[in-house]
Amino acid sequence: MIARYSLSLRVVHWLTALLILAQVSLATLNILLYEPRPILAEWLVQAHISLGAVILTLAVCRVALRLRSPVPARPSSRTLRIASNCVHILLYVCLMILPVSGYLRLAALGFEIRLFGVLPLPALAPNIPLAKSASGFHDAAALVLGALLVMHITAAVFHKQLDGKAVLNHMAI
Repeated sequence: MIARYSLSLRVVHWLTALLILAQVSLATLNILLYEPRPILAEWLVQAHISLGAVILTLAVCRVALRLRSPVPARPSSRTLRIASNCVHILLYVCLMILPVSGYLRLAALGFEIRLFGVLPLPALAPNIPLAKSASGFHDAAALVLGALLVMHITAAVFHKQLDGKAVLNHMAI
C-alpha cells in the first residue's frame, strides 16, 4: 500500500473542507441577516448555492479519483475498516444531496437562481410540497454531514491511538 493519497485527491479534499467552512459561514450569516438586510441575505443565498455547485462537482470528481487511485493502508481492525468506509460513503452522499436539495428547495419556491450571478439554473413551477420535502432533506443532510465531519476529524486525530497508524499523514499536502 502507498503512504499517502494522490496529490489530486489531497487537493480536492482540502478544497472541499475549505468550501464547507465557507458554506457554514454563508448559511449562518444568511440566518443572522435575513430580516435586517434582505438584499445582502439574497446575495449570501446565491453565493451559498454557487459554492454548493462547486462542492457537488468536487464530490463527483473526488469519487472518480478515489475509485482510480491507490489507497493508503486501511485500519487493521475489520470494525474500524467498516466504520471508516461507511463514514466516507455517507460523507460523499451528503456532499451530493445537500446541493441538489438546496437547489430544489429554492427552485420549488420560485427563486431565480444564478450560479456565480451569471449561469441561470432551470426554473421550476412553484411546488410547496416539493420545497418542504427538499428543505427537510437539506436540513437533515446538513446535520448528518456535521456529525460525520466530527467523527471523521476525531478519528483522523486519534487514529494513532486506535491502531498505531498516523493517518493524518495520508492527507497532508
